[in-house]
Amino acid sequence: MGDISGSAEQRLVERLAEEYGKDLVRFLARRVRTVMDAQDLAQEAYVRLLRLERKDLIRDPPSYLFRIASNVLFEFELKRKASLVGLSRWSNESRTEDESLATGNEGEILALRERLGLVMSELSPKCRAVLILHRREGMTYEEIGARMNISTSMVKKYLAKGLRHCRERLQDFR
Repeated sequence: MGDISGSAEQRLVERLAEEYGKDLVRFLARRVRTVMDAQDLAQEAYVRLLRLERKDLIRDPPSYLFRIASNVLFEFELKRKASLVGLSRWSNESRTEDESLATGNEGEILALRERLGLVMSELSPKCRAVLILHRREGMTYEEIGARMNISTSMVKKYLAKGLRHCRERLQDFR
């Protein structure tokens, strides 16, 4: 494509940003933790729109922009959840060798970690994340709520549910 169509395409994206930018950021901000994340995701949506080769085939540019933003948001959430799962794995593997040596029975510790990992995997991702953030990271209910975009009462419910589940399931292993 030449400079003329490139300029027209750039003007299309600029027009969409001007007309729908605030709405797009608001749309994303309702779904992520911070306005800064929402602004970053909106920026990524604009970049992806600019990279499209055939913008002339788009029938409804504003809807298409929001669809791209939804896809960007979906990818963002997948990465975030993957990092929480990684955090969960980390929490099960983060004991030091000194701790296992101090107890004198490394085999029991490994078995307990394995059981805990299995029990934790039975929890919903949010419940598991709340447990890890509170117990491992020492975060307050408010900090967890802000980080996960849930209320502090939901943090308390997830924590109680997770602890109850772990306690019950670990008793089954004894």
